[in-house]
Amino acid sequence: MLRSFPKWKIDFYTIWFGQIISLITSSIVQYAIIWDLTIRTESAAVLSVASLVGFLPQALFSPFIGGIVDHFDRKKIMVLSDTAIAIVAVVLVIIGINQQISIVLILAALFFRAIGSAFHQPCLQAVTPLIVPRESLTKCNGYTYSFQSLSLILSPAIAAALYPVLPLHWIIAFDIIGAVAGIVPLMFIKIPKLKQAETLSFSFLGEAKEGLRVLSQNKGLFYLMLIGGLFSFAYVPANRLYPLLCMDWFGGTTTHAGTIEALFSIGTLLGGFMLGKWGGTKNKMLTMVPALAVIGVMLTGIGFLPQNGFILFVLMAFLTGLAAPFFSSVMMSLIQEKVEANYLGRVLGITTSIMSLACPIGLSFSGLFADKIGTNLWISLSGLLTIICVMLCRFVKSVWRVDTTPKVENYPERGNFHDRR
Repeated sequence: MLRSFPKWKIDFYTIWFGQIISLITSSIVQYAIIWDLTIRTESAAVLSVASLVGFLPQALFSPFIGGIVDHFDRKKIMVLSDTAIAIVAVVLVIIGINQQISIVLILAALFFRAIGSAFHQPCLQAVTPLIVPRESLTKCNGYTYSFQSLSLILSPAIAAALYPVLPLHWIIAFDIIGAVAGIVPLMFIKIPKLKQAETLSFSFLGEAKEGLRVLSQNKGLFYLMLIGGLFSFAYVPANRLYPLLCMDWFGGTTTHAGTIEALFSIGTLLGGFMLGKWGGTKNKMLTMVPALAVIGVMLTGIGFLPQNGFILFVLMAFLTGLAAPFFSSVMMSLIQEKVEANYLGRVLGITTSIMSLACPIGLSFSGLFADKIGTNLWISLSGLLTIICVMLCRFVKSVWRVDTTPKVENYPERGNFHDRR
């Protein structure tokens, strides 16, 4: 049976078999840590700091990490990042056996875990186009979105079952299992290497500037990334407000809020699998823009639902989740196709930073204004902002035509890279 399977598919699914386990175990640990901080401190400030140290490494370091991803062996970077996360877990387990892990140590662990993830994620995204044929990138990114959604569905339930019966340090040990699961499949996969720059020394700031310059050379892609940042600013806070809207406006309970979260995640899971089977339209903008429009209309409509409209809320939240992969996954495929492999890590570093910074800024605005104008009205405003993103995608010519522009193969550069594939 394996003989009828192309080698690239065997490689892709082998890597992701380990990644699914790693994603689930990492999410279990994350949930357990947040619950532990909540119970021990009952402090919103501590939880805010925990969220901050979790996203800051990705937001701040990604532009510089991208240069490392492009200059050095991506497979080794993935192995080392997983190993570093496992070492952090081992240290916490040893401390936890002897005494209660302090809040400071937990926050430090969250920070170092986030650094490991900040290295691992762009490597995985940059490795995918080295393995997967161009025509199959969108399908594979759809499946990737589904794998990530699956972890979001399973991990809270597993964490909820484990947390009451296991000490925190033994739950943190799941990070070790996840690291092993991520590393072992990589040992059996040969990932094409890129010839290293031989003429100039490595510079963190220089590589970040190089990534920004390469991205800006494709004007449509550059503007699309800015639109993507605006969408993240609107969409992520609205999604985070679903449980609050459920209880405050619709008069639901935590069970109702959990139902919304579960159905949204199931929607993203199904959307990713549908994209994986279909592959999207030939012109990717014809897939992305309608999906963005669905999200915008659903968010706007949710904010205007009456207090007895909970069933419609459930349906619209599900449709929002269903549409999400058709924008986010397809946009990732577009970046992977339009940027030469030698520069992909640096460009992904810039785009990741844009998206990561947009989320906390949006969350800050939502927290500031939602209490004053109402959660439902804020979600409607998020929907209208998403519809503005749709209009920008459709009427900014360079963005609308970005998928029809040729891939730029030779960038003027500081170092001389050649793809050895």
